[in-house]
Amino acid sequence: MDKSFLTDQSYFLPDMCRAKNVLYLTLIAQLLAIILALNTSFISGDFWNALSLNALFILWVGFTCASIFCAFKHQINRCSPIYICILMFFTINITTLFITWVISSLLPQLDLFMTPSQNHMSIYFRNVGISIIFSLILLRFLYIQFQWRKQSKAEANAQLDALQARIRPHFLFNSLNTIASLTRLNPALAETLTEDLSELFRANMQTSKRLIPFKQELTLVQQYLNIEQTRLGERLLIEIDLFAIPDNALIPPLSIQPIIENAIYHGIEPSEKGGTLSIVAHMDKNIITLLVKNPINLDQPTSIRSSNNMAINNIRLRMAQCFPDQSKLLISSSGGEFQTQLKFPYQTKYS
Repeated sequence: MDKSFLTDQSYFLPDMCRAKNVLYLTLIAQLLAIILALNTSFISGDFWNALSLNALFILWVGFTCASIFCAFKHQINRCSPIYICILMFFTINITTLFITWVISSLLPQLDLFMTPSQNHMSIYFRNVGISIIFSLILLRFLYIQFQWRKQSKAEANAQLDALQARIRPHFLFNSLNTIASLTRLNPALAETLTEDLSELFRANMQTSKRLIPFKQELTLVQQYLNIEQTRLGERLLIEIDLFAIPDNALIPPLSIQPIIENAIYHGIEPSEKGGTLSIVAHMDKNIITLLVKNPINLDQPTSIRSSNNMAINNIRLRMAQCFPDQSKLLISSSGGEFQTQLKFPYQTKYS
């Protein structure tokens, strides 16, 4: 699997540094405590006392294990799933032994906890037995969930490969059509554009990563704008302000160029007077917003302006694959102006 597209959802060990996972751990601990208390109450008849003691013990074990897994999550996730299972199994059960010793031996000696009524060895056997059964069930659940995530990620990668494979020919065909239209009118210009296009594709095809630095994407955009500026001349005015986007911000390749291509082909080029292409960006709370504006001719048939939605839908799908629930691609038009807004998180690591 491409490491550039690997997320923490592909790891076997859940991220116990996240509040959501700690909350799940707390709920599971309480459910287990209730089950054990229900069983104990049939013998002792004191449900609430059994529940409080079981909940206290299980939460101590759970939070101690969670702290260990949180502190060493990067080292643990470098290991194979089998090694992680073994490590988690021994961590949970050794922690259970330690907490049992603290509650049954250490705290009573310090007069900080009541002396257990049961024999010490029976307490150890009971707690460790329950811990072994529970840890085996937990590891089986995590393994099934891990396999399901791997399958889902493989399907997502296959879909993303297909999307990226579709957008490259689309860009190539439109660029070649531009050059073909100039071969008779201006052969020298057509030759220059062909050289620019070859350089553009050479830079683009050098990487197969799911995400690339924004600086690299911006270079591709500037090369494409040079081609269109040469072709359209004074009919194309460009206002660009992308300084708000850090150079190391990651973005799927060919995410911005198709938006600009649509703005030129369906907004500026059909107009006799041309127009101004505006590309601006800002960042707020680690969310990057890129806005592309272009004029539209209200008398122009709608079918012409909407004839090329493939690239927009493609970008929307690829952004959703790379930034689940964190990206948006919105389009709107008003007052003779068409706007495309792209939002995505500021991410600097292939995490």
